[in-house]
Amino acid sequence: MTMIILEGTDCCYKSTVADKLSKEFGYPVIKGSSFELATSGNEKLFDHFNKLADDDNVIIDRYIYSNLVYARKFKDYSILTEEQQRAIEKKIRDKAEVIYLHADPKVIKQRLCERGDEYITERDIEPVLGLYREVMSNAGLYTYSWDTGQWDSDEIVEDLTYLFG
Repeated sequence: MTMIILEGTDCCYKSTVADKLSKEFGYPVIKGSSFELATSGNEKLFDHFNKLADDDNVIIDRYIYSNLVYARKFKDYSILTEEQQRAIEKKIRDKAEVIYLHADPKVIKQRLCERGDEYITERDIEPVLGLYREVMSNAGLYTYSWDTGQWDSDEIVEDLTYLFG
């Protein structure tokens, strides 16, 4: 029983890798964290993440760590407390594989210009990457990391399939 959690800023292949892993393992992809969810209040946010922690054989595209990043960046969003974060990490410790996807700010900004985004702008990228570095270094679970400026989505999926397959 496995839970694969993909974390990272916009334009770092999370959804692409999630879709490819879904085909490889047959696991559904669940959007774990969102801007809409972050406006729902702490209790509802924690309940949502806690319920997801019960799932097995799923791929979660953004989870608790994305909440901790974006709620710090956008102050009007609900954020998990450290106690809530640790409770969820304890619950998923034996089944979760956390993957942090990142890239150089220049690479992300170029991708963002090509793709566009309704929430994040170019000037948000460096602060968000800084917050991810902080949040992921304080994660209570072992985290695998790939620089998507150096590795393409197929190479990442091939490595993950080898690691978890």
